[in-house]
Amino acid sequence: MMKALAWIGFIVAIIGGAGLVGVGLASAVMIIAVLSALIIIGIDIAKDRKPDQYAVIGAFVLPSLLVSIDGSFPAWISDKLGDLWGWASNHMGDWVGTSTIGLALAAVAISFIVSTRTDASARMGR
Repeated sequence: MMKALAWIGFIVAIIGGAGLVGVGLASAVMIIAVLSALIIIGIDIAKDRKPDQYAVIGAFVLPSLLVSIDGSFPAWISDKLGDLWGWASNHMGDWVGTSTIGLALAAVAISFIVSTRTDASARMGR
């Protein structure tokens, strides 16, 4: 019964999200999503003083959420993220030996693998 309710809640959330976009509240939803990601990252790190899977997923998603919001602060963050990516691409791109998109995908894949391994070892008591 709880599994069915969870799926119903999930479907209703999708419908509600589409409705908020339809009435022009997408920016408000993005702000809520950014704040939620920051809270999830904070809770995950505070839990055991290290970033596990939820923090890594939040770190992966947060830049895209931030730059999709209109305003001067998100524009400033977008510029800083561009600077960070430029540095990483220049210094790590040759080391990895791949294109820009390949480097980004490699970074994301490595972060997920590392977080999965550290999370699993923490559960095993290591």
